[in-house]
This record gives sequence, C-alpha cells and structure tokens, in this order.
Amino acid sequence: ANHVQPKDILDMMRLRAKGKTSPNKVLCDEFNEETRDGCDMGAISRCLEQAIDSIVAKKEESYVSSFLNGDFVDFKSETIKGLDDFELICFLVVR
Repeated sequence: ANHVQPKDILDMMRLRAKGKTSPNKVLCDEFNEETRDGCDMGAISRCLEQAIDSIVAKKEESYVSSFLNGDFVDFKSETIKGLDDFELICFLVVR
C-alpha cells in the first residue's frame, strides 16, 4: 500500500495488531533504548523524510506526465512540497 491508500494502510495496521492486548515489552524496550526513550528520533525522522520525499517526487512525476500527455495541469494549485505539509498523528514500528 502507498500514501494514496490510507484505509488499506490502517487495515494492515489493525490486522497486524489483531488479538494483541498489550505491547511487546521486549521490542518496546529495544525501541526505547535505541531512541533514548523517544528523545532521539533522528533515525525515525530520516525514514519519514525519505517517505515524504518519495511522495513529492511521485506527485511531480505525475504532473509532468499529465502535462506531456496533453492533460490540463494547474501548476499553481496547492501541492505537497515537503515535510511541513504533513502532520504526524501516529506511527507503527514493525520489526
């Protein structure tokens, strides 16, 4: 699934957590150690930035492709430019 399929992503997250009533303590402890209890989220932030850069690149590629195919493209319309155009509301670490 990708960024244009948020329901599918949420369904996958829900399926992955199905039947679980508590977090995996070992994995949570590892994550907390790696991130200094969430104070050092640099590696996680870089992954998020890469994902957003990929979304922006795909969107730009789509605009150019549409333009070259003769479709109407409004280059002045609101577009996703980067990290500031998103709000992180949750994340799931899968190992």
